[in-house]
Amino acid sequence: MITPISDAAPTKTSPRVPVYLSAADALAETIANQPVGTRLPSEDELARILGVSRLTARAVLTELERRYLVRRRQGSGTFVSQRIDYTISRHIPPSWSASVRKAGFTPDVRTTGWRLETPPTEIRGRMKVGARRQLLALSRNRYINHELVGYADTYLDPQLVPDLPQILGPADSLHDTLATHYKLEPERGWFGVSIDPAPPHVAEHLELSGRPPVISIRSRTDAAARNHRPVELTISWLRADVFRVEVDFDTT
Repeated sequence: MITPISDAAPTKTSPRVPVYLSAADALAETIANQPVGTRLPSEDELARILGVSRLTARAVLTELERRYLVRRRQGSGTFVSQRIDYTISRHIPPSWSASVRKAGFTPDVRTTGWRLETPPTEIRGRMKVGARRQLLALSRNRYINHELVGYADTYLDPQLVPDLPQILGPADSLHDTLATHYKLEPERGWFGVSIDPAPPHVAEHLELSGRPPVISIRSRTDAAARNHRPVELTISWLRADVFRVEVDFDTT
């Protein structure tokens, strides 16, 4: 059983600062050193600890949720959370699984389907293929400790990756497979990242309430061993309350 946080000192407010913000700042300091997963007191108990009303205590928890410091689980309570750093740099391909493991959690990737399809216009442009050309499409869900936190659609040039559905295991690294099995010398060809309200199909897929912000990462891999020909383009969506994306590029 997770031990609740200890009593914090009652909140002292400034006339210029709303009570709920002062209380949120105080509670943020209190939980800063608490282990991830620590259960916070109920709204009634929190109101007593902070010396505020229950409505203010509810606003405090909402504010900390906006800051991604806590996560609420329907019917279970509110828990201390931790966002996972996901770094994108010039020379090192982003490794979702490695980032999750580094944070001390267990990643899991599950393939949900393969298909041959004519991709949307934007994908065709990035992959430099004609309007009639079909690409191999792969969909994968991403989990942390069995919780769905993201998913991705990947489009691949089937001429460069023959028999990939039989070769790529459900949790295998696509980058490693391109490098070791196909000897393509994969390199980053293009990428883009944004944080936007979740599109309806993304919110539904990730089982989100409403349309909160999600991180959209679009990344193309080129095959250096095949005259830098585009080999795959992945569009992934990650929950912004779980991940913190850092783009770290030098200029040399």
